[in-house]
Amino acid sequence: MNITRMTKPLRRLITSIALILSIAISSGCSESTREQPTGKGEVRGINSIVDAPELSFQIEERTQGIISFREATGLNNWDDLSYNFNFDLLRPGIIDPDRIATQLIDVIADTEYTLILTGSLDNASIIVWEDPDREWSGTETVWEAIFTHLSPQLGQVDVYFAAPGTTPILGGSIGTLVNGERLPIIEYEQGQYELILTPPGDPSTILFISSSITAVPENRSIFAIFDPDPTLPGPIPVSLIGENGTSINIADPNFSATVRLLHASFATENVDGYFNLDFNNLIFPNVGHKEISAYADIANAFTSVNLTAVGNAGADILSGDILTVAGTKRTLVLAGEPGNVFFNVLLEDGRPVSAFPIIRVANFALNYDFVDVYIEEPGTDINDAQPRFFALSTQLDTGFVPAIDGIRELTITDVFSKDAISVPITLDLSAGDVISIGIFDTVDPLVIEAFVYDAQ
Repeated sequence: MNITRMTKPLRRLITSIALILSIAISSGCSESTREQPTGKGEVRGINSIVDAPELSFQIEERTQGIISFREATGLNNWDDLSYNFNFDLLRPGIIDPDRIATQLIDVIADTEYTLILTGSLDNASIIVWEDPDREWSGTETVWEAIFTHLSPQLGQVDVYFAAPGTTPILGGSIGTLVNGERLPIIEYEQGQYELILTPPGDPSTILFISSSITAVPENRSIFAIFDPDPTLPGPIPVSLIGENGTSINIADPNFSATVRLLHASFATENVDGYFNLDFNNLIFPNVGHKEISAYADIANAFTSVNLTAVGNAGADILSGDILTVAGTKRTLVLAGEPGNVFFNVLLEDGRPVSAFPIIRVANFALNYDFVDVYIEEPGTDINDAQPRFFALSTQLDTGFVPAIDGIRELTITDVFSKDAISVPITLDLSAGDVISIGIFDTVDPLVIEAFVYDAQ
């Protein structure tokens, strides 16, 4: 009995001492090996692959932003430790993302890192810039610019950056760029500037000229040349990328906005289209229901569009002012019903990507306020499926979104219903496709029609 009473306390004491020693040793090892941050650096990602869809830019497995071609994340602060930064692709219908590229960065305090994804989705690489942070006092009148060339399709260029109206002269460029390169950071005073690109040593040949750029002090901006983007007029897109991740297309005034006309008003007759009451210059000839015209240049931000009966400019069907933005493509939609027609506008920003097809569904029908849209494998019972697009309202669209490739069947029902109100249509979808689908009224007010009105 005495031995037993003495053994239990002793056993507890030994166990407690062992536990304390274990914790102390573990804690001591942890403290001796764990890195201690001394400051913070800043990191951002840029996607420069022309046929890449939206990608996730991540630190380790934590998402920092979703960026498409010509887009960037903002600069994010991170402790001066080591991290893997990743570009990931999420494919429709697949849970696990594809890792496109990874870059290990030993972040240094007070340093700015820019990671640029380049190459192709199948063979991507990352360009890394490392720049010292610029601390602003709040009283400076200057700003900083970085000029970079990220277009494998474009050759060498000379870069001119000066006050608007300055004529490029031989020897007057701020530098020459080739794909993958950048110029050193340059400091400028606040004010108005104009960016011009020319072939090397040939200042008289203008490849690109910007509209006037208003530069504000105390910021560092990137001027990035990218591959041609089919959603933009003009051969050379240039983006202005801010520290917060904003990416603005810098329009070349030599390539104005473009507009086309889609007729989506059931029972409204065919129309001719004119700009600014200039009835001697027919822009959109004889456009009928479900038909779409060719693109036309539109020079002014505010433009009057006049639709008339075919061959009779005096028979007005619809006139109205539309607002366009330089360097964009838009579809002007004649919508509504006879006697009560109106204009709807769609931005044409659907860019072909190599990973999957892209589709957009626009609801131009008036006989149903909301519809559900199913896109399934042929033979699928929609009673066992969920709508791909739920409660799509009349005169709204889905925007361009990823789709699964292969043969698909599109069916439309009234909202919350599983009864089809359209004849299903078959879609043969492949990576690189950009498909625009319209929903139109028919002669039967209970039946609507889905129709592919544009495919590229």
